Amino acid sequence: MKHILQFAFILVTIGAIGTGCSNTKQSTSSVVPRTDFKGTWRVTNTSIEGTDTKNLKIQAFDDVSLDCFMNSEWTLPNNGYGSYTITSGNCSSGPRQILWSTRNVNGGTNFNFKRVDGLKKNQSKGVEQGYSLQVISSDKDHFVAQSPVSFEGKTIYIVYNFERK
Repeated sequence: MKHILQFAFILVTIGAIGTGCSNTKQSTSSVVPRTDFKGTWRVTNTSIEGTDTKNLKIQAFDDVSLDCFMNSEWTLPNNGYGSYTITSGNCSSGPRQILWSTRNVNGGTNFNFKRVDGLKKNQSKGVEQGYSLQVISSDKDHFVAQSPVSFEGKTIYIVYNFERK
């Protein structure tokens, strides 16, 4: 009986240690320094991955057609109050004011922004809707970010290639 109790105690101890050391993956989010992304950027390419794009019309960021973002200029100062400017002649061109940030989500970087056109700085923090792009590659002069979108029951990705100006 004594050996059974000792064996049971050892099993419970091993189980407790194993549970305490288990590698459960939790969703974590933390701020990534803006310094990696601050500056002026130009979108050099846009694409859609995950579906046939022949007849697909995308209005990106609830603004203009995806094609209009080609050569758009993104100004991302360290204070988070930036802009992007649509320059394509056939589009509703001009600047759009944004509040931007980067976050580390489960080991990856997300580039987030929300439109704050016409709002004062103290009002812009109350804007709840925004956009989050997963940064899939980056270096000091380029980054590629994708926006996952649900389409016909599956996830497709709108991909933006940025180049530092």
